[in-house]
Order: sequence, then structure tokens, then C-alpha cells
Amino acid sequence: MEHVPADKVRNVLVLGHTGTGKSTLVESMLAVAGHPAHGEGCPTVDHEPEEAERGHSLSLALASFEYDGHLINVLDAPGGAEAIGDAYPAMAAADIALFVVDSSMGLQPQHTELWAACARRGLPRMVFLNKLDMERAQYQANIDQLRDAYGKPVAPVHMPLGIHEEFDGVIDLLHGIAVEFRDGKRIEEDIPDQRREQATRNRELLVEAVVEHDDELLERYLEGETPSTLEIAQLFAIGIGSAGFFPILCGAAKEGIGTELLLHFLIEECPAPAPPWTEGDTSAVVFKTLSDQYLGHINLLRVAGGPLKVDDMLKSTRTGSMHRLHQLFSLRGREQLPVRQVAPGGIVAVAKLEDVRTGDVLTAGSAPEVTLPDPPEGHHRVLLEPDSMADDAKLSTAIKGILEEDLSIGEHRDEESHVTTLAFLGPTHVDVTIERLARKHGVAVHAQPAPIAFRETIRGQATGLGRHVKQSGGHGQYGVATIEVSPLPRGDGFEFEDAIVGGVIPNQYITSVEKGVAEAMRNGPLGGNPMVDVKVRLVDGKQHSVDSSDAAFQMAGILAFRDACEKLDVILLEPIMEVDIAVPDELTGTVMSDLSSRRGRILGTDVAGAGGTMVHAEVPEVELRTFAAEFRALTSGQGAVAMRYVRHDEVPAAIAQRLLPAK
Repeated sequence: MEHVPADKVRNVLVLGHTGTGKSTLVESMLAVAGHPAHGEGCPTVDHEPEEAERGHSLSLALASFEYDGHLINVLDAPGGAEAIGDAYPAMAAADIALFVVDSSMGLQPQHTELWAACARRGLPRMVFLNKLDMERAQYQANIDQLRDAYGKPVAPVHMPLGIHEEFDGVIDLLHGIAVEFRDGKRIEEDIPDQRREQATRNRELLVEAVVEHDDELLERYLEGETPSTLEIAQLFAIGIGSAGFFPILCGAAKEGIGTELLLHFLIEECPAPAPPWTEGDTSAVVFKTLSDQYLGHINLLRVAGGPLKVDDMLKSTRTGSMHRLHQLFSLRGREQLPVRQVAPGGIVAVAKLEDVRTGDVLTAGSAPEVTLPDPPEGHHRVLLEPDSMADDAKLSTAIKGILEEDLSIGEHRDEESHVTTLAFLGPTHVDVTIERLARKHGVAVHAQPAPIAFRETIRGQATGLGRHVKQSGGHGQYGVATIEVSPLPRGDGFEFEDAIVGGVIPNQYITSVEKGVAEAMRNGPLGGNPMVDVKVRLVDGKQHSVDSSDAAFQMAGILAFRDACEKLDVILLEPIMEVDIAVPDELTGTVMSDLSSRRGRILGTDVAGAGGTMVHAEVPEVELRTFAAEFRALTSGQGAVAMRYVRHDEVPAAIAQRLLPAK
């Protein structure tokens, strides 16, 4: 893999829904290139124990190999709804996205989500229609569905020679030939008569998509002239590279049918690295961080200017620190393949860089302006608690490592309670993370639902007396305070007013009373929640020339506030979340009904693209604890959710009884 020039490099991101055969296709590519896997499943790319146990990808894997004089870097991204976060930063490292579609299932929710994300970046895309040897496989129905979903620029390049158990070859629609592989040998034949009519129709779809990229050719085509095969072929790479033409290839990855044609297509028609990945000073962008039991942190880099060489010194634009790249290696799953240098646009792994994380730019001079796409935001919040004191001592370091490795985990710290919670994409995401914490960091934890930030407040007004007097023997304590307590408008917090007249409490103790009141408000009488939106006026009190102290008046403030609360109607407040949900039109009623059952208030709806609706609602956070996974099941994954805190509102009395701890 040494000294491969940029024009001979192909960086391919493999995307798709779980179960489409993505990883099987990558293993098939490796086998064609002379690196067959040994073992069950997809041991090269799904090499982590959690992946082997579940039988599908859970994190991004890199498989680099040479084929026909080219270096192909394949990034195999997970497609599960709760593991999809790794696919997003990898989009910045790829020059083309290869979408794998199960021909027996058709398009699935993750296809649409990831296609839209690639479109936002202008990333070229292509489709591999897989599993055409399966009993329920369909070809033409999938072609029609893909074009309906993504437009006329999506067009077939290959068509199956047969289907189901008769699928043993591919029709090349551009060249008008049938291609079969018998005993490992490529055999070209004429298209069978019974397939010719369908092949002609699909070739017309292909020509229509491609001629859009040449005005003269388009005009001739519209006038009835049929472009030559050479003319169409010359526009293939232009259309694909500009993300204006999205070819559909087909095959059966498990049987290796169509894989060799796919590899040749990647080499002959798909883009090599281009600016900003091939110019300027030596630099690289970190797009993935891994952890290894022996090497520690491993950073995957996309090289911009270069070439990048062993022992290069690069500066982090985030920290300003200098880093020497002691060891460069390519990855083929778990296998590490040392290299001495990497061409601009290439992908390489580097180990043992301190304080280098995903999104960092390392450079010897100027650096490219490259931003990594943000993964979906998780809304399944939990608190990870250590199983033992020993685990607690290592937990913060382990959490830091997991957060660097998985950008889709969100971290939230409550400044009042000093409790840190983590937000995941769902319960399976939590389970996998707990397993990784144990395996990679030796830390055992269990998950608890994230605490809800309830608050308490008051209705009405009351006077409270706080009397803290102890004068029996020795130095005494003396502090008496009378306060008036009343509510403030929602969101105003806490207000303290000094209304003392005549100096009955010295100035230095007025602050002490305020501290005591604030301390009492930390634990409200209903459930020990902080109290808010309260005004306190200090109106009277008594002091002793010898026995009064700061501590005595703080206690007087605490007692006075508690006394007032016993005379008031204390109510529970809960956080309210603003929820924006994008769903297909036909699911709008279902989603709105579900939100209403969660005490949600529907604010309205908007159009969200063709055939979609955006539902706006406000929902109590406590009702959303399990919403992330349940919403995905409710909509079969066909939706997107965004949430943000807006305010605290009063909890209805009947609900409050359910939420408050038993006394």
C-alpha cells in the first residue's frame, strides 16, 4: 500500500439499514481482492465481541486493500437506528457513499435518513441492490421505488440476468451485454431475448439520467437522437462525481455475484480524492477515534495536504499542541498494516496521540476548512452508576474515552445537583456502551433512568417565624427572624428583600438570614426538590449582643422559611420539553395521539418536505423517558425528533401524587 498516488485512491463509505448485507458485501470485496475472511459472519469488519454476539455492525470499521492497481479504503458504517451515529463523521472521509439495499425489503428508514445527510454534504452516491438470489427478491419494483424516492437522477446501470435461484449474472445496461462468472471466469454474452425488452427500457432510464450533464447531448437526445455508448460512458464519471447521477448496481454479496463488477465500477467511474483533500500544507482531519486494548487510542485520519509521512510533526488547531506521528498504519478490520507515507486524500490510522479527538485538524501549516456532520441527537437519558468503589474511581476516565469514541452519546451536567447524565439513541445503545465500558476500560456500571429536574414553588402568602435560641450554659446561640413569603412569576427564581426597620437585626446578620432561606429552599417540603419563584421579605427579628452569630441567624432563616411553608400550598413543577417531530403524513395522527397520551399539548403542524409533516408539541419531560425507542417502533423508524427544554410548569395534583416519593 506504499506510495499509492491520490488518483489511484478510492474512499468508499458503505451505508444502509441493518440486515441489508452491507458487511457481507465488504467481506465479498475483500475476498475478490484476495483477502477472504475465516470464520462465521463478517469477522473482518464486525470484529468486536458485541458485534459478533448481535450479528451486525455497531461501530465504524475500516477495510483497506489493493485491487487492480488501486487502493480502496472501505468504511463500513453501522445501519441500526441506535448505532447510526458513526456514519455521520465518516461522510467527511469518503468520496462516494455506497448504499446497500436488500432487494427483498426495498428502501428502509435508515436509507432515507442517511441519503438526506449525504445530500446535505453533496456527497456522491450509488446503490447496490443486494440479495437478488433470495426468494422474495424484486428488481424492477426497487428501481421504481428508488426513483420515486430520490428522483430521476437515480438510474440502473446493471440488471439481473435471472432472479431468485436463477440469478447467476448481471446485464451491463451501458454496453448491452450479459456478464456471468463461471468457475471464477468472466464470460460475456448477448442479452437473452426474454430479457431484452426490460433491458431496453432500463437503458433508457440510464440514458435520460446521464445526458442531463451535457447540454449538447441532451438537446440531441430530446430531438430523438440516441447517444452512443462511448458518449454516455464519457459522462458517467462527471455525473457521479458531481452528485448529479446516482447509479444502481446489483448482485448477491453472499454468493459473490456482482462484487467484481462493483469493484471495477468504483475504480473506473467513481471519484478519486479532490480538493480540499489534495492540496496545501501537510494536514489531516480526525474523523474517528477508536480504543485498543494494547495501543490505547487510535485516531483515523483523512489526509488533506501531503503526503503524510511517519515522524511528521503536526500541530493541533484546537489545542496548539505539537504531535509526532510515530507510527502510521492502514486497517483491515482489526489487522494493522504499517505504512511509511500516505498520499493526499488517503485514509490512515495513528496510535498514541495524546489529547487528539474526532474533529481535530492536525497541520504543518495552513489547514483545510472541513466540518464533520453531527450525528443524530440522543434523547434516551440515563445515569450510569458504578457497581463498586473501584469502578467509581475509574469511571470518569472511562466515560471520557467512550465519549471520544462515540460522538452520538450526549453528556449533560446539572450545575445544581452536579449530576452528569448521558443521552443515548435508545436502550440497546446503552447496553452496548455498558459492555464496552467493561471490556475496554474494566469498569462495571449499571444504568438508572436520568433524574428529572422537578422543582417546587408556592401559592399564596404567609409569615414565618424562625427562632433559634440556645442559652443554657457556655457560649449560647441566639437568632430570631420573621419573614413574609410570597410567589414570584414563573421563571423569576428567588428574590430576597431587606425590610428591617430600626436595626433590630444588625446588617451583618441580614445576609445570614438570606443564606439560611436559600439553604432551606434547596430541599422543598414535597419531595426534597429545589424551590423556585419565591420572594422573601425579612421584616423583623431579634438579636443578642453576646450570643448572636452568623450560624444562629442562618438557622433562624431556615426555620422561618420552613414555618411559612407549613402555612402555604406548596406545588410541584416539572420540566416541559418542546418537541418537534418529522413524520410521513400518514403517521401524523398516530404520533399526535401518542403525544396527547403523554400529557402533550399539540402546538401545530407544518409541511416537512414532500409527503411529510412536522408536528410541534410541548410535553412533560417525565413522560418522555422511554419515548426515543417507542417512537421508533411506532413509526417503524420513519421519523426524526428534536427536543429542547422550555420551562417548568405546575404538575396536576393527581399526577403529582404519582410522581412524589411515598412518605
